[in-house]
This record gives sequence, C-alpha cells and structure tokens, in this order.
Amino acid sequence: MDERHSITQEPDEIVTGLSSDFVGRQREMGELVTALEDARSGQGRLVMLVGGPGIGKTRTAEEFAAYAQEQGSLVLWGRCHEQQGMPPFWPWVQAIRSYLRERDPDQVRSSMGPGASVIAEIVPDIDEMFPDPKPPPELESPEQARFRLFDAITTFLKNVSAQSSSLTIILDNLHWADKPSLLLLEFLPGAFRQPSHDHWDL
Repeated sequence: MDERHSITQEPDEIVTGLSSDFVGRQREMGELVTALEDARSGQGRLVMLVGGPGIGKTRTAEEFAAYAQEQGSLVLWGRCHEQQGMPPFWPWVQAIRSYLRERDPDQVRSSMGPGASVIAEIVPDIDEMFPDPKPPPELESPEQARFRLFDAITTFLKNVSAQSSSLTIILDNLHWADKPSLLLLEFLPGAFRQPSHDHWDL
C-alpha cells in the first residue's frame, strides 16, 4: 500500500457489472476498480472517498464491495459511529470480526500466528476461539504496547492478503473514527510498502 488518493464526486467512466439502479458515480467506480486491479497485481492502494453528507459515499463503497467480491477479493468492513462510547479501534475490530465469522480456529491461528493473543486485547472474540489463551507479556510503556498491536495486525493482514487473490478493507464514516484507529491507518501504508506480493486495497 504505497499510494493515497482522495476521490471527489464527479462522474464519467464506464464500469460494467454494477447494479441497474446505481447511476452517476462512474468516475469514482472507475478509480476504485483501477485501485483493485493494482492491488491484484501486487501494488496495494489506500483510497479515500470524500464528499458531503448524503452524497452517496457509503452506497458507492457498498457497490464497490459487491464488485470486488465478484472479482474474488476478500472484503472486510468496519464502520465508525457518531455516538459517544465507541471503543478504541472500533472500525478495525469490526473488520477483524467479519473475518473471524467465516473462519475456523485453525485458519485464524494460521493467519494471526503468535500475534493472536495481542490482537485479542481489542478483539476478545479471538480468545473464545482457542481453549487456553495466553496473554501477551507486559510491556514497559503504552507506546510499546501500541506498536506491538499495530505490528500484529499488520502481520495478520499481510497473511490474509497472501491467502486471497486480494484483500479489500472498507472503513465507513472515517471522519468519526477515534484517534487510535487513525494512528493504525497511518501505520499500515509504511508497513505494506516493503516489496512483496501482498494485495491490500482500502
């Protein structure tokens, strides 16, 4: 993941295979489809869909998610909420949970490796999948713990992307995201910039 693009709402390019009632966002879909093709060829992309309230960002993302799934991409969703009380990393928790729902414990263990107990600190569902969870060792500072978590999630996503034709993560309503979630989003592009054949598009 080494390129960032903001897409503003202006139509034009033809993308086939979309819902018949989805109109007026051909340009945005064209950009997103190009990002997916880049990811499938090994060049991950970070794409931000930008626009005012009610302009159709979520609908565009949903249409793209359906298209990406048809192309064989694994799609994980996370959504931010305006209400107070949203736990830290909430959109990422939702994205990881959407992966867990479709996998057995052996697949999860293979994808997460030794980082499973670290990720379980924010996604307790992981501990429920394994009979004897072992908590990770204590670290001296919150900064070290945060880096360990970010590294564990990065490794997990790399493993998942290697097991799929491509991996698409969609974080909806990101303007309501908590600071830890945004810090993780900032961390990931650098971690994915290393030469590899991993595919990840957002």
